[in-house]
Parts: sequence; structure tokens; C-alpha cells
Amino acid sequence: MNYISAGRSWQMRDSVIPGIPTAELMKDLQSKSPETYDHCVRVALLSERVALRLNLNSEMSMKLMRGCFLHDIGKLFLPVSMLIHSGPLTESKWRIMKLHPVVGAHILETDKGICENALDIVRYHHERWDGQGYPYGRAEEDIPFLARICSIIDAFDCMIAGRPYQSSKGIQEAKEELLRHAGTQFDGNLVNVFVNLIDDGDHLFR
Repeated sequence: MNYISAGRSWQMRDSVIPGIPTAELMKDLQSKSPETYDHCVRVALLSERVALRLNLNSEMSMKLMRGCFLHDIGKLFLPVSMLIHSGPLTESKWRIMKLHPVVGAHILETDKGICENALDIVRYHHERWDGQGYPYGRAEEDIPFLARICSIIDAFDCMIAGRPYQSSKGIQEAKEELLRHAGTQFDGNLVNVFVNLIDDGDHLFR
């Protein structure tokens, strides 16, 4: 997949994160879980493409990229065993896993260089359009716009890159999965934008 660029990892960290404490936390995440860190980089790189397609201005584009890069920073505070677990999590471990958006946002609030839009992405990227997500159960447009974008990119990258508990999917299968959950898990209009982006430039994902 061409959009996975190890050479841009350090550039992404230094250009997208304004505060030194937060940059250090991302370095710690890279050391603790390279897979999670690389996922954050890929989601941020894809968000740049989506921002262009949505005609977001440069300020909003940067906020989207920043939030997408940081969206899983809360996983830094989870046990490594949970991040590499190859099977279904127990109910108690799943409750802990679902805290990572809250933990991440709480930590980032101490960095005055992180704007509220980016914090919203960290807090709400696991909310669902139908209100069945976590951690707050927000629904539809009560979920911040940039967080709705991130949730789609996040899910897409997880599908095509794979996870310890889930084998990777092909591009077409991942697209179909997004479309299947449009209007329930995801904002349907944004799913259509994202799928059209893939169709128009799927060479980015090979």
C-alpha cells in the first residue's frame, strides 16, 4: 500500500504536533506499539486526502490531520498484552479498551497547543451514527464532524492493514463493509465521499 510511508513517520510527528510533551508521548507510543503508531500515521495521511476532497480550508485540514494522528494516543496507557491480543477480549478487558478515547483526550488537554477540534477527534472517533458507539453514546450530528471523518478512515485502515485478532481485507471488501454500515455505524454522506475517493485514486492503496 503506497500510502503507508515509514519515511514520513517522523515528519508527521514533528509537523502535525505543536507541543513537545505530546510529541514525546507519540514517540513513547511508537516504542511501545509500532503497529498502533503506524496506524495513526496512515490514518493521518489518508485524512489529508479526504480533507482535499471535502474542500476543507488549510486550518481545518491541519486540525483533522492532527486529531487523526493522535486519535489512538490513549492506547499508550493500555497494557501491551491488550494491544497484541490475538483473540476476543474478555468483558472486563473490553471495558478497559473502550476507555482509550477518554484517557487520550484527558492527557492531551494538558497541551495548550492542541485545539478543541483535534481533542474532539480523540474523544469521539469511536462514536457511531446510530448512537451505539462509545464512550458517550453520541449519535448523528451530535458527533463532531471531524470525528465522523476519522471514524471512517480508522475503520478502513484497520480492515486493510489487519489486526492481531482479524485478518486483513482487500480494498473492495473494505469498501463494501463501509457501505454496509453507512447510516448505522458511519455518516452515510461521508462514507460516499470516502468510497468515491478510493475509486478515483485506488492506486494510493496498493
